[in-house]
Amino acid sequence: MATDGIVDQSAVLQAFDGSPGIQVVVRASDLRVVAANRRARDLLLRDSLVDVRLQDLREPGIQTIVTALSEVVRTGVRFHEDTVPVVPDWSDPTSGVWLDLEVTPWLDESGALAGAIAAGIDVTARVRAANLERSGAATADERLARAREVVLRLQGALLPSTVPLLPRVDVAASYLVAGLEQAAGGDWFDSATLPDGRVSLTVGDVVGHGVEASAIMSQLRAVLAARLLEGAGILDALDAVEAFAGRVSGAFAATVCVALLDPHSGDLEYATRGHPAPLVVGPDGAQILPTTGDGPLGSRTEGRVSTARLRDGDAIVLFTDGLVENLHRPLRDGIAVLERTAIDAYHGSSPALRGIESVASRICQHVPAVLTDGGFTDDVTVLAAHRRTPPEALHLTVPAEPGRLAEVRGEIDVWGRGVGLGTRDRAALVLGVSEVVANAIEHAYRDGDVGPVKVAATIRDDAIVEVVVRDHGRWREPDVDPGDRGRGFSMMASAGLQVGVETAADGTTVTLECPARRPAPVDQADVVVGGAAREKAPLAVTTDPAGARVVRVGGAVDHRAAAAQVQAEILRLSRNGLVPVTIDLRDVVHLGSAGVRVLESLLQTIDRLQVIAPAGTPAAQTLEVAGTPFVSSEV
Repeated sequence: MATDGIVDQSAVLQAFDGSPGIQVVVRASDLRVVAANRRARDLLLRDSLVDVRLQDLREPGIQTIVTALSEVVRTGVRFHEDTVPVVPDWSDPTSGVWLDLEVTPWLDESGALAGAIAAGIDVTARVRAANLERSGAATADERLARAREVVLRLQGALLPSTVPLLPRVDVAASYLVAGLEQAAGGDWFDSATLPDGRVSLTVGDVVGHGVEASAIMSQLRAVLAARLLEGAGILDALDAVEAFAGRVSGAFAATVCVALLDPHSGDLEYATRGHPAPLVVGPDGAQILPTTGDGPLGSRTEGRVSTARLRDGDAIVLFTDGLVENLHRPLRDGIAVLERTAIDAYHGSSPALRGIESVASRICQHVPAVLTDGGFTDDVTVLAAHRRTPPEALHLTVPAEPGRLAEVRGEIDVWGRGVGLGTRDRAALVLGVSEVVANAIEHAYRDGDVGPVKVAATIRDDAIVEVVVRDHGRWREPDVDPGDRGRGFSMMASAGLQVGVETAADGTTVTLECPARRPAPVDQADVVVGGAAREKAPLAVTTDPAGARVVRVGGAVDHRAAAAQVQAEILRLSRNGLVPVTIDLRDVVHLGSAGVRVLESLLQTIDRLQVIAPAGTPAAQTLEVAGTPFVSSEV
């Protein structure tokens, strides 16, 4: 025991050795440990640490402590970290602990740096509890995200997936969901071409959120669309919706705006039932049209219809109140911001906007992005229709040579993008035109002469894209037993194309039709970087230099000669079907029916033939349409 004025060194050493946490003292002159308590020795799995040099403590799991001591000795600057992992036995991760570690300079009586002192408190229990809490929160977040994804899919299924495109009217739409806890909402939009040639534009809002609101809005949308497609006027169609809403719980006080636009004259009829009136934006500015003064569904107000006229170049914008109403912004200010933002989008006031050719698409992308930048508490729907100059029809004449197929596909793709077609519809159109032109190249001119093939593409007033392919050769009657041929027409049908064939003494005319539509509700700039260069890539058939039996195909397999080249190389490598071979199509830019026909023939000939086409590649898309078996990656 200690007496007055005398330090009991034995007691001090015992107290130090039994102190909580770890204590390690290092001398500056030679970086040797001069003191270490029992917990430090136990943690570092050493019977003794005294006189051990820091550089001899080599275990990977304790290097944070070693480095911290060395740095404090070198710099004289305190180190502190509240969660330091220490794993003395790297082969047994469970041996590790978490320390709240502090390393301070050790100064002698003169204030000179004598070394460093490390003190660490075991916080393993606290860290594990926090990790468990975070893990539980992450699991909950994942469940919420999955639930939201399911509801968003439901929302997408209840809304139209596309909007129509006409020569004089370009339509686009966007839909934004308010928040995680409100993943399904009551907003809706719709657009269609009517029997009298006009375009219907409707936007509505059911009170509330959730699956029930989504179900009600889908029913109201369906009733309204059905009556308009039957040729009913606005008031008759709204009467049908009113009658239906009176029998459906939850439809009371739903709001709606309906507009009918004549693409050629610009004449507009519209009615608002408790809903914001449309915005008209054009070269000279923007203004909100007057409401028709009628209340929401169930208010039993007398229905009225107002009229206006859109000039050439004007756009009309229908929207739900979530776009302009905000807790942090009065409604009048929201309308003013909407008008300014719509003008910016109309004129393409930024480089990003100028990169989007479609005025309607610019409005539907830019306006919601700006007005919801500070957050929003209600769903946001925007539907825009722009009276545009009709896109020029495509007229193309090429000689009936296989080498011109890439040019034809490129021209069709560029034209389709210009009129506003979505990626999937453009791909189907490119596939169909390539098949028809390839057929003309192969069969129309069989006497050695190379005649012309003419391609004309246009968009019609009934929202249909029509492509006519003509040649001046002789028609060849199909074989009674076509064998493995004739796949091109079935592929076109599977892609959603309507095909018509007319034969005459002076040649054959094939007409392809597909809906003219833009994907909705979220429309994005549809830019393909380097697409033209890839489309013109020549056919390349190579084998693995390492000796593996893999045939890699690149470029376009778009006619019989190209397909025959692929077939010959595969048969050579497989020894005419005796040994297994893998065909890698990831670099193919276009796979026509001739290529599909060869692949299916080879699949029947070679027992262990694997066709690889990564998901999303042109080859994979064609094989999916044709129903040809393939794998998306090597297995």
